[in-house]
Amino acid sequence: MRRYIVVVLFFFFLPQFSNAQTFKNDSVKLFLDRSIALIKSNSINAGNIALIKNVLYEKSQNLTSIDEVAPLFEDVFKGLDDYHGSLKYKGKTYGWTKKSSYVNPYLKAKLKTATNVSSRLINGNYGYIRIPGNNDFGFKKVDSIANDIVSNINAIDGENIKGWIIDLRVNTGGNMYPILLALKEFIGNDVVFGGFRNAQNEPSGNWEIKDHHLLIDGTRLERKSGLAYPDKARIPVVMLISGYTASAGEMTAISFIGRPNLYLVGEPTANYTTAVQGFEIGKSAAINLSTDYVIDRNHKVYKTSIVPDFEILNGDNFENVHEDAKIRKALQLFKKSKNWVY
Repeated sequence: MRRYIVVVLFFFFLPQFSNAQTFKNDSVKLFLDRSIALIKSNSINAGNIALIKNVLYEKSQNLTSIDEVAPLFEDVFKGLDDYHGSLKYKGKTYGWTKKSSYVNPYLKAKLKTATNVSSRLINGNYGYIRIPGNNDFGFKKVDSIANDIVSNINAIDGENIKGWIIDLRVNTGGNMYPILLALKEFIGNDVVFGGFRNAQNEPSGNWEIKDHHLLIDGTRLERKSGLAYPDKARIPVVMLISGYTASAGEMTAISFIGRPNLYLVGEPTANYTTAVQGFEIGKSAAINLSTDYVIDRNHKVYKTSIVPDFEILNGDNFENVHEDAKIRKALQLFKKSKNWVY
């Protein structure tokens, strides 16, 4: 009880800078007012917005331009605990990067070199496809990304395939929709397989496959190429994840969670499991905010990293898959029939 009273008194006596201060530049105040209003209305982490506002206004009262204000938004996003969002101003990005203790030197190096979709047969009966992140933030490459994944699947697919390894270890994010579009047959059919919940825990979007079509918030996404062997809804899948699996990579993993015949193998993901929306502040400025949490097909809300079913640290080897500890685990799982329901 005493601790509660101390906290209340602390906030009661905080100086109300936002109401009392005068700004040297009216455009600075207008910029801040608009930014704070957007954060308050849309951020999933706006619980301490009053304190963030007071500190930001105090630091900005004597600044003469928005150019000087923009760097202060690193602390704004830190206060929001939003390392997925950022301020975009005059071509520059101002945000906060949360420090991570995750270290995997091998995969970190592969982030720069393993940038293309890659597929291969393993032991004649198992398909393997590695899907890296992409930079399609403008939705201009949906067709090409989806078709690239599909063509890599078709290149090795056949009636003899008993299971698939989908490797997201170097998928650091980008646009998730072409990935889901390419993998929709694996995800299932006639199923709402995920979506979003806002800060009030209200549904704010659904991902669905209906009559073999991918629907995002009711909008149908079409693919130009098809799978040669489309019966994939129950085929055994082992998905590989790492601490570099982030954002769109994590959304892809969540899309599969709850699917029959799925195991996650690897390391906990990077925890960028929020939906980010952009809001215009002015001519040359916009603010990206984490506005929603992701849910899976069983309505579980993801506010932290995705934890694999089987955690295996390090041991990665893209050059020799038979020496890759995660792939070896996947092959072991495939060979145990009790792990799968047909």
